[in-house]
This record gives sequence, structure tokens and C-alpha cells, in this order.
Amino acid sequence: MALELKSNSEYKGDPSQLPGANAPMPDNASLYLDFKNGLYLARNITTGKLFRSTLISEITSFARASQKTVVGPYGILQTVADNEPAVVYDPVTRKRRGITLHNSTSNKVIYSEDFTQTAWAKTGVTVAAAAAVSPDGNTSATLVTEGTGNTVHTLEEVNATASAVGQYHTYSIYVKKGTARFVQLYALPASSGNTFANFDLDKGVVVKVSPTVQQAGIEPGPNGYWRISITIRIYATYPAGGAGLAFINDGVNAGLMPAYVGTGKTVYVWGAQLEVREAATPYVPTSGASGTRAADTLNANNSVTGFMSPDAGTIYVEAVMPAVNQSPVGVLKLGNGFFGVEATDTSANYIAFYQKNLANQNGVISASSYNAGANTSLDTKKGSAGAGRSYRGFMSYDAATLLTYDEYGLTQVAASVAAALFGRICVGRGRSTDKNPDTLSFNGTIQKIVYYPTRLTEAQMADIYDAGI
Repeated sequence: MALELKSNSEYKGDPSQLPGANAPMPDNASLYLDFKNGLYLARNITTGKLFRSTLISEITSFARASQKTVVGPYGILQTVADNEPAVVYDPVTRKRRGITLHNSTSNKVIYSEDFTQTAWAKTGVTVAAAAAVSPDGNTSATLVTEGTGNTVHTLEEVNATASAVGQYHTYSIYVKKGTARFVQLYALPASSGNTFANFDLDKGVVVKVSPTVQQAGIEPGPNGYWRISITIRIYATYPAGGAGLAFINDGVNAGLMPAYVGTGKTVYVWGAQLEVREAATPYVPTSGASGTRAADTLNANNSVTGFMSPDAGTIYVEAVMPAVNQSPVGVLKLGNGFFGVEATDTSANYIAFYQKNLANQNGVISASSYNAGANTSLDTKKGSAGAGRSYRGFMSYDAATLLTYDEYGLTQVAASVAAALFGRICVGRGRSTDKNPDTLSFNGTIQKIVYYPTRLTEAQMADIYDAGI
């Protein structure tokens, strides 16, 4: 006797309104990486096999040969283990934001949390360790109190080793308001043109910068702290150290390290970092020696799930730009690369989708295709995406064409694209080190990547963009 199976489900209404079988991945897509909500899908375009997981590592490959700090689900800085993706949360709302992907760095400050050490010179200030809860939830923040003498009032790192002329340094530190509202960061003043910036700890804004500052930044951190930073270019040789924090008598327009009769104002500090970078990157704790964080490498490999077409493709990205621009002057080790699509061998065949530097390329978002070394670039109509802002856009290609699409519309150019050789998508970087040592790491938050195994038309991209994914 034949077995007849009857469904106990009943469709009511318009079946066309039901979600697709691969939901939330669009029916015509074959890769869906939702880092904001923690859902990852891939579809083999030959067999139709569907891969579905809440674990990043089951759909993609990830590596980082060190620990990394990130704001976790409790709204405080936490340390994630080697080879564990760093999913970031908002320090205030505690909502999941996406995955952070960065290149490597070293913290040259040898005591990043212990300001009682002689590596920190104190002039006109006193320090008290373990005085308050820090951004990582421990009682490890230091209270810095302004003295009452007529002098400068500074806390300066004097041990960090010198770097070559022409390099860029970024000094950053977590600061929380005590009774002082305004503070100053300065860096290597004897050799970089008296470089400093003043910060308002009430409003969370930069209120003054000296002409030699490449950029200054302030961003909210856990437990009421601000992470403040300045970036400078080394103009001449200099002795070790020379980056510090100064009280400025709550003077918005104060110059470099003003001398005055102090009144005992206070701030809390934690997590100092001095790195050879154009902007601050995630904090690397140290205790007695410099510390290093390895680069993040996240790939979606066609060899694992079979989601890629050898003929064409379209990639959609949603991201939150870094809170401080990562390439203000064009040293593209930090190039805000959203993603890349590339060959899996060592050949120079890839497309990078990234934001160019601010200094001479206006921070425009661009697609750059390399086929056996021959380059074709295509700028989006969007232009620059501001620091800390959200961005959504498409990059599409086939063997003869390169396209971009975002809120301002379509751009298109004829290009020789090595589509048949592509075998992976690099997430959060524009390319791998075997293509170019400068990987154009994003250094921000990637929220979503969606891949379509075809070159979408302008109308298709417009419909998807307007409806959202």
C-alpha cells in the first residue's frame, strides 16, 4: 500500500507574499553574511545545497594570531581569544553592531594601564591607581589630579621608542571626566611642530587642534569614558617618549601645555596607546613591554560552499565607517576596504572595494580591478563616507564590465576583469597580502555582505537598495 503524506499546513492569502525558501537570503543570492544579527547562509549554485548557520566559522574562514579587545554584549571592553571573530556591541545601547576587522598594530606604550610607573613622567600632577571602574569593568582606572603649583600639569609617556622620520604616529587614551571638563593630548612636541589637540569631555568633541595635527578624534567608550586621539607625522629624529595628556585650566583655546596655578581638577585615565598608524585601532594592553595585535583575516571561500559564479558577480555591503578616518593622508595600510573579490592563487587578479584617502583623493569610495597587474578604477557617485557613518552599496562585474551602485546611482566602466579566476571574497579588506602587502583593511564594522552569482542590472540593484535586504 502506498503511503500518502498530507500536509497539515494551510496557505491563506497571497502565496507570493511568503518568504523565500532561503530566507532571509534573497532567492537570487548565493551568499548571505549578516554579522549584525548573527545569521550566515550560502547556497551551492550547482547542486542547490544550502548551508545555514549562526556560527561565522561554519560558512567562512577566520584567522587572527592574537587576542583582540572589543566592546562586548555587556557594554564593556572584553578580550576575544586568538582566531575568534570580534563581534562588536554598542557601549551604550548594548545592541550588536557587526564584526570588526583590523590590520595588525603594536602598542609602543609599555605600561598602558599603570600610570604610577616611571615610564609615565608626572609634572604638576599626582596619580592614584585603582581609583574607579575602567572601560573593561575592572577597578583599574587611574585618578589624575592637577597640582596647585604654577607649572604645566602633564602626564607624559617617556619610554616609547623612536620611529623613522616620515612615519605617522597616533596617540590615544581613554579619559573620563572628573572635575576637569577640557583636556589636551600632545605628541612629540619637540619634533613635530608642537602638535596638540584640546577635547571637551562634556560634549565629546574636539575643540582645538594645532596646524601640525593630521587629525584628532574622540569617540564614546564604555562606562562613561571617551577615547581621544591625535595623529601626527614625524618630521625629525626625536628621543624616546614625548606623548602625553595635559590639564589646560579648562581653557578651550589653550595652547601647548599651558603653565598656570592649578586648582586640583581631576580626570580618570586608562588604556593608553601609541602606534605607528594613521588612526587609533583597537586597544592593545601592555605591562612592561610593547604589545602587538595580529591582523584579522576573514574569507568566504568558493571551495567550501560553491556559491560563486565563474562568469559574473554582484556584492552588496552594509557597514559602519570607522569612528576616525583610517587613511587621512594616504598611507594605505589603513584603507577602509569594505571587501575584495580575488583569485585564490598568488596572481594579481582581484577587485577591491574601498574608500580612498582624504588628503588627495577626497575619501571617495571606489572599485579597483586588477587583471594580471592591469588596473581599472571606478569611483562611486557617493563620494566620501563620513567617519562613523553608515554606508550601503553594490559592486558588480563580469569579464568586461565593472559597476558600482549606491544612494546616488550607477557608475560603470569597461574593464578587463579576471572573473573566471575569482575564488573568494575577502571581508573587511580589499585584498590579501599575496596580492599587495597593503591589504586596505577596513578597521570599522561590517554588518552585512550579500553575493549574487550574476551581474545585476541597474534596475535590479535600485530595487534591492530601495527595499533593503
